[in-house]
Amino acid sequence: MAAGGGDGEAKAERFSFDEGVEYMVKVSKEWRDERECVTCHTNGWGLAAQPVISPGSEEVADGRAFAQGYLMGFIKGDSKPGGQYGSVEGKVATAAFLALSDARSSDEVHEATRAGLDHAWELLDDSGTWESWLQCNWPPFESDAEYGPTLMLIALGELEDAAKITSADRRATKRMLDYLKANEPMSLHAKAMRLWAAEHWSKAAPSKDRRAWKKELLEAQAEDGGWSMASLSGPAWKRDGGEPQTTTSEAYPTAFSVYVLLMTGAERTDDAVAAGLKWLRANQREGGDWYTRSPRRDGKHYISRSATAFALMALAEEE
Repeated sequence: MAAGGGDGEAKAERFSFDEGVEYMVKVSKEWRDERECVTCHTNGWGLAAQPVISPGSEEVADGRAFAQGYLMGFIKGDSKPGGQYGSVEGKVATAAFLALSDARSSDEVHEATRAGLDHAWELLDDSGTWESWLQCNWPPFESDAEYGPTLMLIALGELEDAAKITSADRRATKRMLDYLKANEPMSLHAKAMRLWAAEHWSKAAPSKDRRAWKKELLEAQAEDGGWSMASLSGPAWKRDGGEPQTTTSEAYPTAFSVYVLLMTGAERTDDAVAAGLKWLRANQREGGDWYTRSPRRDGKHYISRSATAFALMALAEEE
């Protein structure tokens, strides 16, 4: 196994932001062409990242156009749901990623984004979450019922910052916040998502919890500057066969943690953030990506694509 490659690919000799962006464009296009869907593990976070890592690029428009068409096909009934296609989590997450893309592109909310958000509120259960959100032990995106509300609250928060949300969005926000208030987070990853959401919606977490969770996130950082999947995991995060999560530093937990810290008031010069960014710069692979072992089973390490999106967002301001 090549040094640092994880699944056989060696680390890059030097960090290259541009090669990371090229990788994201390549794999996002491949996923659209081959799988024809939007998922959190693969091209979803890439869709949200693109206006940050390469604003005005063709991929911003191409990724959004595909996601808009994918979403509207199911809302209008032109596409037939089946398996992952047209699932509740797929439609809700796509609407959230489109909302993030719209907010970050300084554009008006696209009609497909608006239709997707309104459709998400129709699907939202009385509990304040989407109870049928896939919980098939593909952490961190498909292992509990709270990822959906926190993702959507983050997206709506960025839209609100741009004064682009409606009264229907605000009513849905209250329902999701009530859900979070009634349900404790099940992992440090979930706590970090709530910290991020609370930057926009203070009721997403009491200030006492926010202080405790940020301290917990900082204490989970390893001596090498990274975070491990085990440090962010909850009881539902079980690898097939019962194997524990990886305890060494990996790209997704590191990139996610650094980006959340940056989104919640930390400075790039803070010791924890600076160490995390250093880890990311040192652990890019030759192909431009940041590898992360699948938290469920070997052979499908799609979370590496989300890891790359978060790494690039965290490193973008340095470019």
